Amino acid sequence: MQAKRQTSRTMSTIVVNVARRPDLSHAEFVNYWRDYHAPLIRSCPQFTEQLVSYTQYDVHAGPDDLASLFGGSGKYDGVAVLRFRNRHALEAAFNCDEYRNTIRPDEPNFVDLENCSAQVTDAVDVIGAPSPLFDVSGKTAVVTGGARGVGAMIAAALCEAGADVIVLGRGARAGQDFVTGLEGARGSCRFVEADLATSAGVSAAAADIAALAGKVHVLVNNAGSFAASAIEDADPDGWDRLMGLNLRAPFFLVQSLLPQLKAASDPGDPARVIMIGSIGALWGNSSNGAYAYGASKAAVHQLTRMLASDLTAGGINVNAIAPGFFPSDMTDGFFEAVPGLREQMIGGIPAGRLGTAEDIGGTVLYLSSRAGAYVSGAVLPVEGALWQA
Repeated sequence: MQAKRQTSRTMSTIVVNVARRPDLSHAEFVNYWRDYHAPLIRSCPQFTEQLVSYTQYDVHAGPDDLASLFGGSGKYDGVAVLRFRNRHALEAAFNCDEYRNTIRPDEPNFVDLENCSAQVTDAVDVIGAPSPLFDVSGKTAVVTGGARGVGAMIAAALCEAGADVIVLGRGARAGQDFVTGLEGARGSCRFVEADLATSAGVSAAAADIAALAGKVHVLVNNAGSFAASAIEDADPDGWDRLMGLNLRAPFFLVQSLLPQLKAASDPGDPARVIMIGSIGALWGNSSNGAYAYGASKAAVHQLTRMLASDLTAGGINVNAIAPGFFPSDMTDGFFEAVPGLREQMIGGIPAGRLGTAEDIGGTVLYLSSRAGAYVSGAVLPVEGALWQA
């Protein structure tokens, strides 16, 4: 008889009714809680890596007719709601050294601990609940090349779905602008400047990620470059640079982040590596002069299968997505340079359109969530049947 396994994605929530220290005014309490204690919590990664969200509510003192319907007494000054990935994460957070030595000792500075109350519950969704099959809230996701094009679509989808996203890219300004645009999303997003075209750059990026996150639940290897030329004009140095970014970097980033990926794996919910390949590695009707690009992406597809055969048993699924044509800076440039190219391209796609952020983002959410937990070693075309045309 097999014991029923509790899903690792069940949320556990603590609701704390907070009373202020008697010698503080309500305003002094709120200011300290908001301006000092909340940043203190954010500075403690051992604690925050277990959190899905932490929300503070200011409860105005005095009687309230609506609050009285639910037994509100007016004796509390605030409510804190802390959502954790599961009960294990909740226990780990409150047993970590940072909580005991940093967060907990600060609480008496503004809180009357003897007159607070708390409830711990596993969430029961009533209205508007997202399907747990596609839940990625609280997961840490790394997206390389995640501030532009398809990478930005992927990073935004993960962040909007509640993941804590680390975006890697070369352009600091573009990266910070992208992060700013996601303020208010269900999840969080941070940008790390990185150049994955060199071995040193990959090592530095891996070290930066390890410093930010002890666990990586999802790694999306999206960063890459495109080049095309007549066979007579192909450049060996350019070939090597493209292969370095498109093929070498994904492999060695996986290698470097194995400890974080293994740490994130749970029974029934493995860690995920998602490689971004290309329809150009499947579609052999024409080279379009993209010899290095097509070869690199075909190698990425095969590397995906090989990594899956070695890593799946250890709790790390590896899959690839082969996108077709999506809006990007590159395709926009092509359309501007060649009148009628957009219409010609769309005319060759049976779906009759380019891909959208929902198309690529939804595919990544599927592969990153419980819905895709049994999928590993697959190369999934997302291209509106262009490959079949």
